[in-house]
Amino acid sequence: MIFGLVGVVIAVHPAFANVWIPDDEYSGFYDINGTYTVIGAVKNTQDVSIVPTITINIKDGSSVYSQNYTLSTVNSQKDIPFKIQIPEIKGKDATLDRPQVSYITTSHVNPDVDVIYDKTLKKHGDGHETGMILNNSTSPAYGIKIFAAIYGKDGKFLDVGKSIETISKIDPGQKVAFSMYPDPQHATSVSYYSCFVVSDNPTIQVTMTKDGKPYNFTYLTTGSVTDVQFNYDTRSITATVRYPFPDTGYVNFMFPEESESEKFSVLSDGKPAQFIQSKDPDGYWHVALTLGPKSVQHIAISGFGDPATAQASQKEDYRNYILIAIPIGAAAVIVMILKKRKD
Repeated sequence: MIFGLVGVVIAVHPAFANVWIPDDEYSGFYDINGTYTVIGAVKNTQDVSIVPTITINIKDGSSVYSQNYTLSTVNSQKDIPFKIQIPEIKGKDATLDRPQVSYITTSHVNPDVDVIYDKTLKKHGDGHETGMILNNSTSPAYGIKIFAAIYGKDGKFLDVGKSIETISKIDPGQKVAFSMYPDPQHATSVSYYSCFVVSDNPTIQVTMTKDGKPYNFTYLTTGSVTDVQFNYDTRSITATVRYPFPDTGYVNFMFPEESESEKFSVLSDGKPAQFIQSKDPDGYWHVALTLGPKSVQHIAISGFGDPATAQASQKEDYRNYILIAIPIGAAAVIVMILKKRKD
């Protein structure tokens, strides 16, 4: 499936010299399982935290893959490495074009959780690394993940690692162990890791009933979201979004992936709204749009498939298969009979 951009969010800033991905820290390769993988690191030299969105463009034969990916919050003067697997890319001569980076500023700051650089931080013979993190904050931190840019002996950017442990919570002053592994094909070439700690964004979770089952999604906003519900007639999620401040804000909805080809649309007060659809490295769809100064918007996000339609489609596919298979089978039997008579 080849993806494209969907709309534009006016409040998203194009990244220039203060937010960028260095050329020597951006590359693509086929991992040990043959999956095309893009690695890189976004650098934030702004004086505020940001939520970056990168656009990856790949030429694969006669096709062009273009997709947005939204990353976690990056504190001021910090980096965030990323590693994104793209199984849609098949060609051995696929060409990775320069990425585009946009971002929104946020008041959220990742908690003061750091990697401890002492003898507990160790690179092992098989290339993997283990270490400890410490919560220097005065409050607990949640959803902690450790990322690392992985370099070779010549300083070449090889890979991106991510901690394999689930660190749901770390209390003030607490130390927690972590470990991460490079792609096995790079294991013998690893020289050192450059680590960064991030936590889950302060997202708000919503639980609703959709198609007779609980459905969970989250959102991040500088305003407020109320009256969230699922409309079965339009197959859309509706909500009221308020932004009482004199500048512009944003809201970013994050939905679990139900298919790789989901394409959303957004109405604001009944009219088509500009937005960006993207996907994060964990596979969640993001739908982000601008909130105008002192505004109240009644929005409807559609693009959620109908299970009944999908089931009917599967039945139709099966019916078509049977209709094709029967004459093929009959033809095979006739050929066998004629062959026996000839023998």
